[in-house]
Amino acid sequence: MRIQPPGAAPEAPPRERAAAALWPAKSTELVGESRVLRALPRVELRRVGPFVFCDHFGPAPAVRDVMDVPPHPHVGLQTVTYLFSGAIRHRDSLGTVQDIRPGDVNWMTAGRGIVHAEQVHTGPDAEPLHGVQTWVALPRERRQVEPAFTHTPAALLPLWEREGARVRVIAGGLGDAVSPVATFQPLTYLDVALSAGAEVSLPVDAAHALALYVAEGSATVGGTAVERGVLAHLDEGAPTLPLRSEQGARLLVFGGTPLPDPLVIWWNFVVDSVAEGRARFADWEAGRFPALQP
Repeated sequence: MRIQPPGAAPEAPPRERAAAALWPAKSTELVGESRVLRALPRVELRRVGPFVFCDHFGPAPAVRDVMDVPPHPHVGLQTVTYLFSGAIRHRDSLGTVQDIRPGDVNWMTAGRGIVHAEQVHTGPDAEPLHGVQTWVALPRERRQVEPAFTHTPAALLPLWEREGARVRVIAGGLGDAVSPVATFQPLTYLDVALSAGAEVSLPVDAAHALALYVAEGSATVGGTAVERGVLAHLDEGAPTLPLRSEQGARLLVFGGTPLPDPLVIWWNFVVDSVAEGRARFADWEAGRFPALQP
């Protein structure tokens, strides 16, 4: 730790974010023969702001029974499904049936308990399935809210554009571009597309803990290269995020205001303790969750 000399002016905070650590996502079995790249959670990094989970799936042919996820419960969090290509049909215990297309935001609030399932669109016109699902932990005082579902079509999400860069604001804001998606806490969630040779500086919230995940191509954060399938945990305190890509890239930037403990990720739940997680799992096994609507 550096000690300031007596009477010296405090050092100015950094103006640009840099990569504090790089963590390759781990190949993880999901259902059947399907596997995903899991970037969060991991031993080295449990969460980024309120984001506690990040699965990257595809691109892969949309084959029946691959990536179809059977009914399962959630508690204390919000699931966010976001696609680059392909389509998924979402069903839940509220009676929701919703097709998700590229660029749409599928935002499900589990609260005190919800059950959902996901089915991949198949057929001769099916595009390769490629996307990301993240989980956002709810603040402790909101973990028992009524479950809810919100679908925001891609056309309603604002775009922030500069030469060689096109950013869709999934949640939160980027400059004057503010997403209509309502959240329970301040978030940053951005879909960034960079053309070959692009260089851009994103105006981000200095108070937010942030990470960057590369889904396609490769990008450079400051002087650090980040390849496909790698999560870059960014340092904190700076209001700009410098990005560059020689060959082109598609990446997600996500994070927000850190949540205080207690916060335990247990199976599909965000709870106060492992004991609470086990109790909710017992509820699931005993059939005490709401049923998935036909």
